[in-house]
Amino acid sequence: MQRNSILFTTLIIPGLMVVGTSIYWFNLDYAALGKVEIYAEKLVKNQQINDRQINYAYHVALRHRINVFADGTWGLLGGIITAIGIFGIMQSNKSP
Repeated sequence: MQRNSILFTTLIIPGLMVVGTSIYWFNLDYAALGKVEIYAEKLVKNQQINDRQINYAYHVALRHRINVFADGTWGLLGGIITAIGIFGIMQSNKSP
């Protein structure tokens, strides 16, 4: 019983918190990435802009792509941590 509570408080709860936080920020960054991509496409179609504006839009889009990737990676790590905790509880319930 004590082992289950330790696994729950040290692995499952923090893992779920990481997953939830990552999903929240993933959604925000993914929406921002979509807006930046639309903005960059409008800039490219406009003939009266300079290379500096296009480069800036490209780098902003790249920043959001990296953030989306990192948020997804943290979500995966949180899910793995949670799964390890659940597996540990399942194994402790099996043994006599």
